[in-house]
Amino acid sequence: MTTPAPGPTTDPVADLTTLLDQLTGDPDEPTPQQDQAAEPEPAFRNVDQFVGGYLVHVLERRVASGPTPGITWCPRWWAHPEALSRLYALWRAWETLRITDPGTGMSIWWRDHLDPHLTALTSDAGPFSRCGPDKHRDPKPLPAEPAPADVLAQLPDA
Repeated sequence: MTTPAPGPTTDPVADLTTLLDQLTGDPDEPTPQQDQAAEPEPAFRNVDQFVGGYLVHVLERRVASGPTPGITWCPRWWAHPEALSRLYALWRAWETLRITDPGTGMSIWWRDHLDPHLTALTSDAGPFSRCGPDKHRDPKPLPAEPAPADVLAQLPDA
């Protein structure tokens, strides 16, 4: 329970209303506990809405097509595990920075998050390298062999 602010005002009705609101919890005004516990709603419900409703509209890049130079983008971005993971991370960083740093958060997001991820996604060796604006090629995972047990046993979390 909270206590009224120190010092009476000159309006006893306002003092009583303030006290009653604090005791009963005015539904229009969040309590400090509600303020801290309430998570801000994301601007986008999921990564698909973020990519389709925001990212593809704010990025101004020429998409490579035949001999035309530009970035390589896949219309089925969600079918590439690396792309899905990177774009999910971009969405979560965007949502966090817009709330926690409304002054410079978006600049930080572009510089520290989008630019490096977009470069990796669209590079000649990136996940979209075999795709194009009108085509998708299924991802091809890197070759991997299981690690030997004696190698894993040397790790600190073994």
